Amino acid sequence: MISFNRLWELMRKKNLTKTQLRMSAGLSSSTFAKLTRNELVSLDVLVRLCGVLECQLSDICRIDFGEKV
Repeated sequence: MISFNRLWELMRKKNLTKTQLRMSAGLSSSTFAKLTRNELVSLDVLVRLCGVLECQLSDICRIDFGEKV
């Protein structure tokens, strides 16, 4: 299972709201909703978020192979 908890923590550290992050990355509200539900999104989405936040993929998500996807 994928977790985007790191994304929310980093977003708070950088004082960004979800709306600001979504708009800066050019994401639709439905795609952003997938992130809030820890659902799979495309690599393009993750790369855009990393570009906005100036970070690496491992800074915004974590994969737990112990749980079913």
